[in-house]
Amino acid sequence: MQVLTTSILAVLLALLGPLLTIFDLPGNTMMMIARVSFAILDERYMDLNSLAIAAVIYVAGESWEFFVSLFGIKKEKVSWGAVFLIALGGFIGACIGTGILPILGSFLGGLAGAAAAAFLYEYNHSRNIENAKGLAWKAAKVRFLAMSGKLAASFCLSYMLASAITKHITIPSLPVF
Repeated sequence: MQVLTTSILAVLLALLGPLLTIFDLPGNTMMMIARVSFAILDERYMDLNSLAIAAVIYVAGESWEFFVSLFGIKKEKVSWGAVFLIALGGFIGACIGTGILPILGSFLGGLAGAAAAAFLYEYNHSRNIENAKGLAWKAAKVRFLAMSGKLAASFCLSYMLASAITKHITIPSLPVF
């Protein structure tokens, strides 16, 4: 019974992880903590190779999002304040988008929020609408690329968590008459 309960919990966490990641919440971190916790609590789940691979995927996904978001827009020669403003715009857009259209709205809201913040920053800075449109488009592309990489890592971690736990389930066979 305990194995079944553990398996159900792991599958729920594996399903919840990518959803949290879409909402800009720590879904990958939650799945990684769950994976390590299961390994500590039950030696059947202590596979150091798969734990190491999961850790590498986790670090790669988080690093990808951080560096692509940060340096992807910074290469456009904007100030660090603008980088922070665009990141904040993306986060606020994701929150608003979630309220309007759950799950997909978070993703689209993040793109729109980053683009809007970039547009406002550049237009306020240069008063040139074409430059503002260009920076807004680049901010949306960078946000999309950063979120896509982290989401890919999230799906990998989700699969690894669910498969590591559910491989220990044995389904009893029905009696044959």
